[in-house]
Amino acid sequence: MSNAYNFAKWPLVLFGALVSVRATVPEVLEAALGSCGKVHLTVSPLQDNYLELNWINWNCTSFAPDYIVLSTKNLREEDEDTLSSTLTHIRTGDHPSGYYKTQVKFREPWLPGNWEFDQERLRADEGEHCLPFWIASIKQDVILDSRCLAIQPTWMYDNRQHLGRKKIGNLLIPGTHNSGSFTGIISYFEGYVLNQDRSVWTQLVFGIRYLDFRVGFVPGTGFYIYHDQVRVTRIEPILREIRKFVQLAPQEVLFVDFHRFPFPRNFSQDLHRQFTELVYQHLGEHVVNPAGLQAGSGPTLNEIWSQNRSVVVSYADRATVNQTPWLWHPIKQFWGDTNKLGTLKQYLYGAIYQHKSSTNPMWALMMELTPQPWDVVLRKNSLRNLAQGVNRQVTRWVRDEWFSDVNIVATDYFLGNDLVRVAIEGNKANPN
Repeated sequence: MSNAYNFAKWPLVLFGALVSVRATVPEVLEAALGSCGKVHLTVSPLQDNYLELNWINWNCTSFAPDYIVLSTKNLREEDEDTLSSTLTHIRTGDHPSGYYKTQVKFREPWLPGNWEFDQERLRADEGEHCLPFWIASIKQDVILDSRCLAIQPTWMYDNRQHLGRKKIGNLLIPGTHNSGSFTGIISYFEGYVLNQDRSVWTQLVFGIRYLDFRVGFVPGTGFYIYHDQVRVTRIEPILREIRKFVQLAPQEVLFVDFHRFPFPRNFSQDLHRQFTELVYQHLGEHVVNPAGLQAGSGPTLNEIWSQNRSVVVSYADRATVNQTPWLWHPIKQFWGDTNKLGTLKQYLYGAIYQHKSSTNPMWALMMELTPQPWDVVLRKNSLRNLAQGVNRQVTRWVRDEWFSDVNIVATDYFLGNDLVRVAIEGNKANPN
């Protein structure tokens, strides 16, 4: 296609009118459009798991999109079945917030590119891989933007030319809060215990690079993921998933943070020794040695890649760190402990501009809302409900205000935000 106006015609009956949707935005409009009409898909944290349409509509003036379309195919590709691929469409004028929750349930039939978890798998495909869900914004007969819901299993190394010189303390890193708390609780309690609804494997394949674990020990059965004093699920299967992922994607740098040890309350040095031995048994050949790397903003990705190792393990017990040469110092987490959106943003803003460096070059903003004691008693403000209220805002805060000022950003129910894509684009825009 030599010119954006060389339209390959195909009729599409949408919105009660006949339109011909084109493949690209005319180049002459690119500068004027800016981010106007940029789109992305999210998945509702609520148990319905409906797909959500998101688009940028602020400061758009006459370039605002007219329609947003959800389909199973890329509308930019010529196909006789394009009309039948449409799942839903809306007029943007009816939804000035730039958000619409569909009635289309997200079903995850497979992870494309050979990224389904299989302990025997020897290779998987690099690059972005689309699930069969596409969103497009349309202005008259022009597609302003089109994007699929995608996994990003190798996004760091895919963008190595942009990211290689970037120090880890200056990276924007998408993460999950209580990453291992995604299963193992009866439904009556899960609303106040589970912070995720996808396995650690799935989190990594979608592009999450910071994992936040809280660990406990049960005599006679071993080590578990805990949420405060509540036992959730065994940790060894999670360690196996991490190991398999780094075997298939050895250049993706993972930041594994064993951040708390809530059970038993007296988590002894002997338990720390047993647990670190277990971690090393699974991940030892992949861990990045911190010697000489924790000063300032830390090493660059190129420096880590030169070690042929890719797992940075931070550990909350300083005595254990001092005795274990492959462990990194604890990562400072900033946690607002509030169920109010405005209070959370104010707290995060203060953390960004007032935080001080520690012995670890990395630091984490925990961008989630937290149920308060009376919420649990009255059975309101579940973790899913709170994530529904904050995730969309987190995408906007980081994308539009803070992307050059933050390091690790951890959230609940991560598919409810677009932080992986924001991290890819933000890091590429700021390569140093």
